[in-house]
This record gives sequence, structure tokens and C-alpha cells, in this order.
Amino acid sequence: MALSTRTQFAVTALVALGLVVPLTALLTPPDPFTQLLAAGALAVAGTVLAYALSYGGGYRALSSLANR
Repeated sequence: MALSTRTQFAVTALVALGLVVPLTALLTPPDPFTQLLAAGALAVAGTVLAYALSYGGGYRALSSLANR
């Protein structure tokens, strides 16, 4: 059963946002201000990426590349 576009976006966004905290902890120095700033930027980037994959045809493009 295929997921609706809205559900696909929600799942992708949650996974992306779930990866933000560990990536921020690994990529930034142990300064709380820097970590919050980087986490905010990565959260915005993850949400934009989830939107592009779900609504912009990104998943279809990736699946067509994988099937070659």
C-alpha cells in the first residue's frame, strides 16, 4: 500500500529531524549556542529536503535511478 504524499512528508520530516540532534552533536563544538544555531539550520534544511522528496518528485526520481 502506497503512502499518501502528506504521510510520506511527515515520515521523512520526522526522520530528518531525528537525525539533526546527533549530527549537531558530532559536527559542532560543545558550545550550547553554536549547537542550537546549527540544529536550527539543519532542521530547516531537513524540512526543505523532506518537502522536495515528497512533493517535488524526489522519491520518483530516486526510484527510477535505482531501477536502472
